[in-house]
Amino acid sequence: MRAFVLHGKENLRREDLARPRPQPGQVLVRVRRTGICGSDVHYFRHGRVGNFVPKRPFVLGHEFAGEVVEAGVGVTGLEVGMRVAIDPSQPCGACRHCRSGRYNLCENMRYFGSASCDPHLDGGFAEFVAVPARNCHEMPAGMDWGEAAMLEPLSVALHAALRAGPVAGRSVLVTGGGAIGQLVALAVRALGAGCVALSDPVAFPRRFAAEMGADAVIDPADPASGQKALDLTDSGFDCVFEAAGSAPALAQALHVARRGGTIVQVGTLPPEVPLPANLIMTKELNVLGSFRFAHVFPMALQFVASRRINVAPLISQTFPFEETLQAMARAASKDNVIKVQIES
Repeated sequence: MRAFVLHGKENLRREDLARPRPQPGQVLVRVRRTGICGSDVHYFRHGRVGNFVPKRPFVLGHEFAGEVVEAGVGVTGLEVGMRVAIDPSQPCGACRHCRSGRYNLCENMRYFGSASCDPHLDGGFAEFVAVPARNCHEMPAGMDWGEAAMLEPLSVALHAALRAGPVAGRSVLVTGGGAIGQLVALAVRALGAGCVALSDPVAFPRRFAAEMGADAVIDPADPASGQKALDLTDSGFDCVFEAAGSAPALAQALHVARRGGTIVQVGTLPPEVPLPANLIMTKELNVLGSFRFAHVFPMALQFVASRRINVAPLISQTFPFEETLQAMARAASKDNVIKVQIES
């Protein structure tokens, strides 16, 4: 089969690999659409994502959907020809985090297209992927491939939204207007948030957020941005979701969150981050992390299927499989783009 294999920084190669065979409990999925995530771009541009450093070449891509072409022994409920969206999480089910229900923190997690596990698990930048049957979610008739490939990042956004607790009627600021930030804004709106604002130093994501229904957009480079953020609320935002992976954005979050408010860190930050950390103490802020997701993939599917959340406008451009390198360059450019996908 055809695949694009990451060999290191700026080194993504088109190769012919052996077509996988489904093991017991697995199905073979013919990949139809794969989204390029910020982590894929990080692997390509920097050769790593945070502490996840590849030890050997592997296939990127964890946002994908396709059709079942073969079933392994013991598979029930899935038939050849069925269209499925893939949950890329494969927790061990036995560690303390899995037993407590927080399987996204699994100490032995295997994740498609990620170097976080060893051996690395090849992902969706390939024609075929062998997938556990339990990770396959049947797509409803009205859902297209692009929407199905958006379910994984939407799950990340929904998990972050739920980490903050009930958001109904609350004021929310999202810092960072990339795909995850835009999806967080849509997720909190779908969950009943009151005022939803988005902050980004680039004009395009601000315009996009406004077109998607944000109540306000903020340019953090504007000297008056802090006051503007506070003017949108009585005394600061109830919840701030930091989705930019930016130290200045997190500092902004600490300033504009109300006393007793909640900050959810979604973006990947640099290793060393200077912060006005005393604000956490003096404002009694709740600062939470949000990593991947747990238990929300079916919710994401239902929200998209019911059109409660419309993810289609976030798909900026789709490239044919053979143009994966061009697709990666487009995603990495961040030039008037939210989400780039690959079709095969």
